[in-house]
Amino acid sequence: MTTTTPIATHYERFLDLLTRDHGAAADRRDTHKSRYGERLDPSGASQPVVLTRDEWIRSQIDLTLALGRLLTEDDVVVSAVPYELSFIGAQVDRVIEMVGASVISVGTSGTICPMPRLLGLIEQYEVTALVCSPSFAAELAGLAASLGRRPADSTIRTIVCVGEACSTERLDRIGAAWAARTSALYGTPSTPTVAVACDHGALHLCDHRLRAEVRGGARGELLLDGSPTGEAVELWPADRRCDCGSESRVLVPLGSMASAVRGPDGLVSASDVERIVFRHRRLAPHFACVVRDGTFHVTCAVTDSQAVDAGAMRRAIRSGVDEALGVEAEVTIVGVQDWSTAPS
Repeated sequence: MTTTTPIATHYERFLDLLTRDHGAAADRRDTHKSRYGERLDPSGASQPVVLTRDEWIRSQIDLTLALGRLLTEDDVVVSAVPYELSFIGAQVDRVIEMVGASVISVGTSGTICPMPRLLGLIEQYEVTALVCSPSFAAELAGLAASLGRRPADSTIRTIVCVGEACSTERLDRIGAAWAARTSALYGTPSTPTVAVACDHGALHLCDHRLRAEVRGGARGELLLDGSPTGEAVELWPADRRCDCGSESRVLVPLGSMASAVRGPDGLVSASDVERIVFRHRRLAPHFACVVRDGTFHVTCAVTDSQAVDAGAMRRAIRSGVDEALGVEAEVTIVGVQDWSTAPS
């Protein structure tokens, strides 16, 4: 009988070798520059980012081990993530290949492969998995429905959300729209893989290669190896364990610090507001939120505008946010068909 070693085992061994070598040679930093990109600082200005070869390889291995639990060699995967001056697009493509699945790279510009064409590719190639932002998955489902197609009847069975903080409530709504299982990954523009999901859906910090802290307590700005990221997170204490049994700490993404405000009990983020919003079952998975003058301005969508009392729903969401979080929210509700022109 022939036995095959799972691909994850090979990468775990490779990662172990890299980690041990890194520990033995801590005094000689890897300076080989492998990847260049950019990020936006709090003022909106572009700043250069460089990854060394070891950083790039370790990040890919962590992501390979995570996606290896979700994808198989039989999967055909659409990668709809940014490529220009970004790390995530190239990394996702490489990792899908390392898992052994097939990849269709479409990016996010919409120039060569706009969403209507992508829907055709999904049908033509019987795509089984989609890697994209939560917003992309929601809008693609809305477009499919507007064209008379049922997303739940497509061949897609796995959706991996990247690029945006996303609550489990919204992930569940996206999964329901596509009749697919959903998972999330978390990274920053400077560090493409920071936390990966376990089988219970919790995001675990890649703490074998990253030192993470939170400025100001358990919830606040994420610091990676002492450097501020501009991202808000909640980091579980070291003695709190996930049900999966992993010793790696759980990280809960909360969005950017720019989209968070101080509430009566501490930091309140757009992700906190999102959790309240998606308690309403009649909402589609679309969601947008910006902060202006300390108030959250929320836009969400319904599939059938005629079947919903929009005024009552707006009042319910506003009062729910106020009661649960102690902050103000202005709410706009539109039909899914009007999402592309909805005010932000």
